[in-house]
Amino acid sequence: MLWKQGDHAQLSLSDGIAVDYTQGRFVLVVKDDVWTEYECKALHQNPLHLYFIYERICALFLLENVASIDTSDAIFDIHSCDEANRLLEDEIYDMEIYFIDGHDMVCGARRISFDKQSSEIIRKHLQKQMDTPYDDAGFDRALAKIQGIYEPFEMEKMALFKATF
Repeated sequence: MLWKQGDHAQLSLSDGIAVDYTQGRFVLVVKDDVWTEYECKALHQNPLHLYFIYERICALFLLENVASIDTSDAIFDIHSCDEANRLLEDEIYDMEIYFIDGHDMVCGARRISFDKQSSEIIRKHLQKQMDTPYDDAGFDRALAKIQGIYEPFEMEKMALFKATF
């Protein structure tokens, strides 16, 4: 894993959720000022629901852990990914999920692996995103429209797949 519980994750991320692809895996970070012991244990003990959505030109991962976080959306833009070529070559995807507190300390960490079918769906749509003519303003408009219409939990019905871990 990139980090383990108790590590200092030197990030420049404000509270919220973000996802990137680095060192051969997706890294999803949920940062909040304070995580309770109960919430951190829930990351390991309770089912995680992960959804993948591709709408317009936007790829989103939705993450839900009933005991610790409501459905939250993490936007992934392959154009801002330093390892885009490697991502598109990989066959099976892994994801590391981290709860980071206000001091950038890892309060919870979990690694999951997508099955081959889910990985193929992700790859196919991220290739489509890569091949679509791109500009930052157009991406931001498309994303604002989606997020302006739907709350994250409302996007669950749009998912190309749902995986439970």
